[in-house]
Amino acid sequence: MTDLTDMTPRERAAFRAGIETMRQIALLSAVNLEVRDDARELRQQAAVAALQGLAEGAKELMLGTQSEASPVQRAFALIADEPGESGEIPCPTCASRLHWARDASNGHVHGQCETDGCLRWMQ
Repeated sequence: MTDLTDMTPRERAAFRAGIETMRQIALLSAVNLEVRDDARELRQQAAVAALQGLAEGAKELMLGTQSEASPVQRAFALIADEPGESGEIPCPTCASRLHWARDASNGHVHGQCETDGCLRWMQ
């Protein structure tokens, strides 16, 4: 395993960004497979499980770095553990309620804190 303490801050940031990008792509690919017409076939279900496992492994790799993550990255990490198409989580910025929804057509996640002027994004 890579020792992040031997890296420069710039190298650590690039490493973390690459891992997070890979994790997000794996999750989005899993969602894309889940909405296909043949999603109930065993091979599609196995592929979804493998992609979700890859994303979970990447999450484990990133443990200990959440304090350095942006509020949106922390929100994405919380939402990744949530089932369903929408829900609410504690806002990582102000601890109020953050409402989120996952677009069924492309898997993009949209979110908005109920506090005016706080966290809000559209992927």
